[in-house]
Amino acid sequence: MPISIKLGILALPLLLSNFPQAVYAAAQEGTILILDKDNAQCALTVPGEGTGKRVQYEFNLPDSDCKDIKPRRIKFDGLPSAAQIFITDGYGCGTEEGQVGDDEDVDTRNFWVKLRTTRKSTSSDWYEFDDLVSYPKDEIISPGLQMLDKKVKQSNLARDSTSCVRVITSSTTPTPTVPATHNKTTTYDGIHPRGQFTCGLNQVMTGRAHSGDETDGRSTYTCATFKQGSTDLSLSNDKWEKGVVESDGIYFMCPPDTVMSGRDRHGDENAQHRYRCSELKNGDKKLSIHWSDGWSKSQGENESDYTCPTGEFLVGRYHDDDEYGPTRYRCATAQ
Repeated sequence: MPISIKLGILALPLLLSNFPQAVYAAAQEGTILILDKDNAQCALTVPGEGTGKRVQYEFNLPDSDCKDIKPRRIKFDGLPSAAQIFITDGYGCGTEEGQVGDDEDVDTRNFWVKLRTTRKSTSSDWYEFDDLVSYPKDEIISPGLQMLDKKVKQSNLARDSTSCVRVITSSTTPTPTVPATHNKTTTYDGIHPRGQFTCGLNQVMTGRAHSGDETDGRSTYTCATFKQGSTDLSLSNDKWEKGVVESDGIYFMCPPDTVMSGRDRHGDENAQHRYRCSELKNGDKKLSIHWSDGWSKSQGENESDYTCPTGEFLVGRYHDDDEYGPTRYRCATAQ
């Protein structure tokens, strides 16, 4: 059976961009409107044409305007040309199976669709979600809106279930972006699970292992500095986020465009847990953080050990129940 998922985060949407704010201001934004069966509505802002911007809305996050809406219908208004729109009922906007699901990591997604706009200021009528996903691949849904690709188990399962929308707009001046890479890794062994831990200067948390319970057990943290090309990156604007009770099954995520750099826990699994999140910078430039689409496979907390792949770092953690309960992590990249 799918687990009940809650998520903790302080800000929406996830904005991933490398272009000056002046360019954004000059571009005309569009809107995706979502309506439920009782006509409650939320709106998703779409960046303007040529901004080369990526925005991701995860409806299950508590600060989402769509959190309490069961999406029944959708409408597109004034979308820019050459925008790609991804819609799914999965947690995180991914297409790969096995990245989200229940305790056995069974894929629980019923659908995903990729749309593309083909003309400036694309608008549409209202569509029921189960009607929208029924359009064949490559077919024009309405003037300027095309079904690019899709995977749908049953079209009726798309009703009232959408949970993630990602939009990527085209860029007028595409510039190759160098991803951040590992520089130097440090391992911190024998850390008591109750107390505050922070990575060293300009270090980002890349992994964690734990053995034992919350009293006699010990944790190991892996932290690393990163570089972009030959330039060492730095952390700034460190902030301890609002505490969460992990035994409630909370998916904690650092706010968009921040990385995890510390953890604070006092008490057992029913106590408040806090995480320190920081901005990653190349000089004065704040890097964009790209969340992975899915979470790591579940491990029992009392014998857990996870490290993000090379070039990635931690931005999220999930835990449910006591020290024997499942733990998951979410990684990200920077550019």
